[in-house]
Amino acid sequence: FAAATVTVSTMGTRCVQGLLVVLAVGLPHASAWVLPGSATALLPLRSSGFSAERPASSFVGGFSLQEEGLAVARQGRGSASHVSPVMMGRAAAKRAVTKGKTDMVKTKLNSRYGKMVTMCVKAGGTDPIANPALAKLLVQAKQAGVPVANMENVIKKANNKDQADFKESTYEVYGQGGIGFVIDILTDNNNRAAGDVRTVLNKNKLKMAEPGSVAFNFDRVGCVQVLTDKEEDDVMEAALEAGAEDLEQFEEGGEDGPGFNVYTEMTSLMAVADSIKEQGYEVKDARFIWKPKGPIEVSEDDETKNFDAIDMLEELDDVDAVWHNMA
Repeated sequence: FAAATVTVSTMGTRCVQGLLVVLAVGLPHASAWVLPGSATALLPLRSSGFSAERPASSFVGGFSLQEEGLAVARQGRGSASHVSPVMMGRAAAKRAVTKGKTDMVKTKLNSRYGKMVTMCVKAGGTDPIANPALAKLLVQAKQAGVPVANMENVIKKANNKDQADFKESTYEVYGQGGIGFVIDILTDNNNRAAGDVRTVLNKNKLKMAEPGSVAFNFDRVGCVQVLTDKEEDDVMEAALEAGAEDLEQFEEGGEDGPGFNVYTEMTSLMAVADSIKEQGYEVKDARFIWKPKGPIEVSEDDETKNFDAIDMLEELDDVDAVWHNMA
């Protein structure tokens, strides 16, 4: 399958930075899911037209395989693809709660892991012992609440040579009110994914951006999602001891309960995730994200239009995550 990521930004305000929230690592068009306990290998992406794409063989089961290195990738939003997406701003948090998209979020989550497992099996086989990337991914899927039976069925299908593989790519888009979007895609058909995304953009009067024209408004960082009801000072102490750079408390109302997004340098993501876990905290997820450098305030009308577009993008099967820089 192929994965793609799109970044959106509005014409109203000049986007001086833009990056895609993608599933890969390296150029501004990549984001990666990283599972606790895995090594991280950052790979460059080649830009092609409005998307950046990596060969399926380099991104397997959520892990980016570079020689002996493993990197895992993905997620966003505001991403419908995760039960508890990284919320960029109060508006996104309120929207996620009020829209009550629990079922769709879980469907996206199961779909993502299914695609990642397929990629992993295609690259390293069905035996978790002989395929450590698959073993780590299955543990992550279980922690995320994906039914074991689902993963078993995916492994069986993935072992069939007629089963298509996945690829990933990244798109950047101009949104309403001067903001930008980054869209992650995992798909078995790049042409279909690109066409579906363009259809949504046209319906919402949004414009595809050239690679890098939106992405430079974001920082590429690691994000460890920690679920806890402890005080911020306690979590901060644990995060700093683990080597993290900063943290941000979840907006209230998250489906997984209270917690923090702990931000790290890309090269230390997995080390920080492992250290926090060893200190007794529950690590829900660890991945590379596109973090807005300066969230942009938009009018209520533009906010509604942008979120309507995000909702439509997230409903596409090939879209894995959508990132934005609205305040």
